Amino acid sequence: MVDIGLFGLIMVAIAAGFVLGWRQRGRRLQQDNQHYGPKYFKGLSYLLNEQADSAVDAFIESLEVNPDTLETHLALGNLLRRKGEIAKATRIHQNLLARPSLTTPQLHEAQLELARDFIRAGLLDRAEGLLQELVDVNSQYKSEALTHLIEIFQDEKDWEKAIAAANQIGQRRFGRDTGERAIARAHFCCELAEDAMEQNDLLTARRQLQKALGYDRQSVRASLLWGQLEHGQGNDREALKILQRIPHQDPELVVESLDLICACYERIGDTKGLQRYLEELLAQYPSSSLVIKMAEQVRWARDDYAAADFIAEHLRRRPTIKLLNRLVELYLLHSEGRARDNLQLLKQLVDQVLEAKPSHHCRKCGFAGNQLHWLCPSCKTWGSITPITGVEGE
Repeated sequence: MVDIGLFGLIMVAIAAGFVLGWRQRGRRLQQDNQHYGPKYFKGLSYLLNEQADSAVDAFIESLEVNPDTLETHLALGNLLRRKGEIAKATRIHQNLLARPSLTTPQLHEAQLELARDFIRAGLLDRAEGLLQELVDVNSQYKSEALTHLIEIFQDEKDWEKAIAAANQIGQRRFGRDTGERAIARAHFCCELAEDAMEQNDLLTARRQLQKALGYDRQSVRASLLWGQLEHGQGNDREALKILQRIPHQDPELVVESLDLICACYERIGDTKGLQRYLEELLAQYPSSSLVIKMAEQVRWARDDYAAADFIAEHLRRRPTIKLLNRLVELYLLHSEGRARDNLQLLKQLVDQVLEAKPSHHCRKCGFAGNQLHWLCPSCKTWGSITPITGVEGE
């Protein structure tokens, strides 16, 4: 079926061309109408016969490209791109670049839009070339070009280039604020650190993590990676110093460090130290995962019943499905007959609820999933994913 909105815009654009041309040429109106008239009616015929490609061609031919009509061309091209008509949008923007009558800033604007067409089409190498030209000539669209280059380098996982591009953007021109730019660069360094850790290049990994924290002191990801690195090298006390920064960096992400913290304390044999630290965390940053960790300490120090009582006490204070699930698991270990069957049924129902509910969400766009993504898959924001809190979460 015909896209009425798209066809309508083409008709309006063609008509606008006549009006603008009339105002510009004055006495030549009659002569120009004779020139454009047939193409206008041919384009209208294409529209009525649902021939969108031919209608766009007629538009390009009938509407002269000049400073007065440039915005009309750009508006149509952008609408086509938003609607997924990438080939048509590309044809319009390429047509603009072929017009020597446009000023340099106008050509740069058309070049930026063409690069956006290529990005949408997945032709990243062609888009990168156009965008890099805008950067090299210091175009007024340099900031927008750099932002798109960063997106391309992220997709290509070329983190060095992403950092270099981010460093060229003015502080008020990247994203919404300088904080967002700093967070992004810290994550780029963390990506490089992860690559270095995989290659056992620990010197480079430490250097990149130090850079990450230089860009963003609140980078939980950098602290987690550095803690993993030191733990892997047997430097557990150093790892704990690093990991204990996390509650001050982002309290919502404390739960992401619990397994590693417990592993470090257990390796150095400081059970009491672990208990004290977990109690401090629970007092300031309560969560279901933290209660469960502490219940495990109670279980090993005393027994299952004491651990169950500990969880039940906190379940009354802050009821969550995760705590209920763990409580049922503990009771199942010591139940028989019908009671066990009933508890098993309850456990299956709770498991189904937990499987159906996401554990993490994006603070910015609301995306929800079952794992921690450092880059939101939906809005492409770095560091916006956190554990869900409340009855269905932490």
